[in-house]
Amino acid sequence: MSDDSVQPGGIALRDPFPGAPFPEAVRRFWRKYTVFTGRASRSEFWWWWLTSFAIGLVLQLVPQVFTPDAPLFENPVGAYLFMIWTLGTLVGSLALGARRLHDANLSGFWQFLHLAFGIGSLVLFVLFLLPSHPKGVRFDV
Repeated sequence: MSDDSVQPGGIALRDPFPGAPFPEAVRRFWRKYTVFTGRASRSEFWWWWLTSFAIGLVLQLVPQVFTPDAPLFENPVGAYLFMIWTLGTLVGSLALGARRLHDANLSGFWQFLHLAFGIGSLVLFVLFLLPSHPKGVRFDV
């Protein structure tokens, strides 16, 4: 399907979808997995972030049910499952983060702040909360 296709919400896949409902935000994440250009709305970004966080937490905790004597979050099976999930969604999450920053009229390269552990991620958290900026249209291709 091309980027010009209209999605269920009446928004083309290439455009940000303000107020995207949960299922549409997750669908758009997977359909635009390697797309670093364009923009993503706050709802697209945060619905995916919440979904990814919840899945990661479940992947760490479910193996705990089968080995209750192991310390919490120290189950190797849970750690492996979590790492597989993280690596499997890494490119898509970076692409979505870049598109979210573009929507706020910022370069996707701001994500390198993740390398400054702690403070860098906190700064990015604030940047991801910024509202859409009309000049962000410059990132549309």
